[in-house]
Amino acid sequence: MNSRKLSLNQFPESLGERIILNVGGVKYETYRSTLTAYPTTLLGIMFQERNKALLHPTNGNEYFIDRDGELFRYILQFYRKNKIMWPEPGSEYFSREELEEEFDYFQIPQTPQHSQNDNVLASMSSTKTSPIAKLVSNKLDNFILILKQSIVEICTTLSEINVEKFNTIFTITFSQETSISNGITSLNLKPKPMNNHDNLSKTLLKWLSPFGKIGYFLLDKFGEEIGEYLHQLYPKFPGN
Repeated sequence: MNSRKLSLNQFPESLGERIILNVGGVKYETYRSTLTAYPTTLLGIMFQERNKALLHPTNGNEYFIDRDGELFRYILQFYRKNKIMWPEPGSEYFSREELEEEFDYFQIPQTPQHSQNDNVLASMSSTKTSPIAKLVSNKLDNFILILKQSIVEICTTLSEINVEKFNTIFTITFSQETSISNGITSLNLKPKPMNNHDNLSKTLLKWLSPFGKIGYFLLDKFGEEIGEYLHQLYPKFPGN
C-alpha cells in the first residue's frame, strides 16, 4: 500500500523551552519558538539562538522588560495569533495611542505581518485562486501549525521527564487509502520515553487525526517545501 512518511529528526534542545517574561512586574509565560517565529520584531531578535549568550535571565528562564505589563498582553497576542487584537473602544483604561507606542517599541508593524511560515507558504500557494485551492491552502496552513505544535509538545515532554540529549525520530505515516485507520497508519517516537509515552502519543494522534484524510495529499504535493520550512525554523534538525 502506498503511503507518505514525515520524519523529524534531532529535535533542538531549546525548541520546547518555556520562558517567563516579567514585564513591569506582570509575568507572562510562553515558548521561545513563539517569539522567534517573527525574527524581525524586537523579541524575535532578542530570543534568537545566536543571541542567547547576551541575555541575563533570573531564576533560570525569567527575563525582565521595563515596559507596561498590562499592555503587554496585546503584544503577546500578536505572537500567538499573527494579528493585532485591538480592544473595543471604551473597554480599557488606556488609550489606543499608548498601545500603538508599545507596538512601535517592540517593533511590531501595525499592518498585516507575515511570519516565517507565511513566507514559505507563499511560494507553495502563489497560483492558488479557486475555492478548492483556498481550502487546500487553509488545510496546509493548519497542518504545518499542528506539526510545529507537535514538535514543541515532544520537546517539552522529553524535558519534563529529564530525558538526556539524544537524536529523536518522530515518524507519521499517512495512507493513500483514507478508509484505513482514518488515514494514519502509524505514529512513532523513537527512542520512546519511559514515562508519559502513551499520553504523548494519544495527544499527538488527537491533533493529527483531522488531517488523516488529506495528510497523504499534502505530503505528496508539498512534502519537500514543508521539510525545508521546518529546517529553516528549527535548523538543528533535518526533515525527511
